[in-house]
Amino acid sequence: MDIAKLRRDTLALWLQGLRLPLTAAEAILRPGEDTAGWPPAIAFDKIEAAVREAVGHIVRDDTLVAMARLQRAEVSQREEALTKRADANATRAAARGTAEAKAADVERRREQAERAADERAERIDEERQKAEQHVAQKAARRRAATRKQAAARKAAVEKAATKAESDRLRKEAATLRAKKRAVAAQGEVRKLDRKVQAKKAVRRAG
Repeated sequence: MDIAKLRRDTLALWLQGLRLPLTAAEAILRPGEDTAGWPPAIAFDKIEAAVREAVGHIVRDDTLVAMARLQRAEVSQREEALTKRADANATRAAARGTAEAKAADVERRREQAERAADERAERIDEERQKAEQHVAQKAARRRAATRKQAAARKAAVEKAATKAESDRLRKEAATLRAKKRAVAAQGEVRKLDRKVQAKKAVRRAG
């Protein structure tokens, strides 16, 4: 009978018995999950490796010592994997935080750009309205000045026409008066002529 193998099997069964509460906790707390990286499991595996190594040294079982060292190396690899996973998670969290911060900054800049664009559009619209009002006022003043000039020209033309008509009427009146005087003078001449003819007739008769 291989006493060393029997000793190793007995130790394995004893350690397995010690691990039963942890195995039950794994089944309850982490059902269906890989428990290789669970801290309590790693801690127990370290203790198990230490016990195997200690017993191996005591009983001078190199195989048990080698098993302990292999188990310790495997636990170290799992711890390193956990550390790398934790670092990766931290890196992802940091990257996610950075990405979220950048996204927030981009959104903030976008909102600022939209507000600036809206303000520029409002200023442009106000300036356009002011320009249109200025043009409309200038056009209104120009139309008013044109109407005023037209009214002044019309008044001047009407005044000139009135003066011309007045002059024409005065001339016609003067002409009529002259004609009346001429007619009156002709009447006087006829009267004098009749008197002369009458005197001549009297003389011839005498």
